Amino acid sequence: MKISYSKRSDVLYIVLATTANPCTYVEIPGGIITRIDDVTERVVGITIYSFMDKVESGERLSIPELGEDLSGISLLGLYSRAS
Repeated sequence: MKISYSKRSDVLYIVLATTANPCTYVEIPGGIITRIDDVTERVVGITIYSFMDKVESGERLSIPELGEDLSGISLLGLYSRAS
């Protein structure tokens, strides 16, 4: 896992796994984008926009539980695909 933060953009990036496969991006309410590997259907990344704004305001970050297998199948059905 790799975590990085862009202070300039106020974006937190979490890379759970690297992949060369195409990915689907699914937007979760609250400015959170998940990246799901199209072949394995596992979540391989999470991007959180306005991260420090959320933390400093005390906003709770609500990321759905993925389970140990990091399956993104349920996210595909629950939320819209990001453009």
